[in-house]
Amino acid sequence: MIRLLEDFDGSGLRDSHYSRVIKSHLESYGTGYDFCRFYEIFHRKRVGIISIFNGSAAAELLENARPTGMLKRELWEFSDFVRPAFFELPAELVPKGGIPGCKGFERTFFEINPAETPADLTAPDPEQAFKTIGLPESSYPVWLTDTLRRINQGKEELFGYKSSVLTVRFKTSGLAFITDLATPSEDRGKGQAGTLLRSAAAILKDRGYTCYTASKPALTGFYGKLGCKLVGKDEAFEIIE
Repeated sequence: MIRLLEDFDGSGLRDSHYSRVIKSHLESYGTGYDFCRFYEIFHRKRVGIISIFNGSAAAELLENARPTGMLKRELWEFSDFVRPAFFELPAELVPKGGIPGCKGFERTFFEINPAETPADLTAPDPEQAFKTIGLPESSYPVWLTDTLRRINQGKEELFGYKSSVLTVRFKTSGLAFITDLATPSEDRGKGQAGTLLRSAAAILKDRGYTCYTASKPALTGFYGKLGCKLVGKDEAFEIIE
């Protein structure tokens, strides 16, 4: 069964990208918000955790846990009920037939190769960063509130170089996850994004973090040309519009 948790401390999960996502939500908000909920996957005992944050979901198993066919069926039914806009989870938990209402796509994880000499980076204005990333305008209030909260907690950072921006979404256990690397269309092809990415990775390396990111197929060549190291692949799911 899958049931809501009112108390969860983040312990017991396997060390993975998915558990880092779950813990980043827990550390920023705890368990007391409707938009940030945690569920346990239970089969005789707790075997996994699901987090739902602003309509996106992440799931991971506990150490030494093994999912059953029945558990995957329950996860399918749970997904059909909550209808996440985005779902990331390990292959062992993906239900037969995928996630209801979502289409799967391959992600490639890359470790970022730091630049030897970081460029002079900026902390971009959040409003400008949001416009550069290109998210729907309607999501701005929620994005801004969440971004400022995490920045104020020291868990997230925005970096800019010229007109390019990126987000360091979380930093934990010696790893920093980079997302939303973006450049305005008129400035693409000038090397800004690559410089920003590698320079930010160098800054984080000096603080003790190795940076990594997840790429859709269209951008895997970009990261390969930068000398980034391929460290894994998975299938994530996004809602069918």
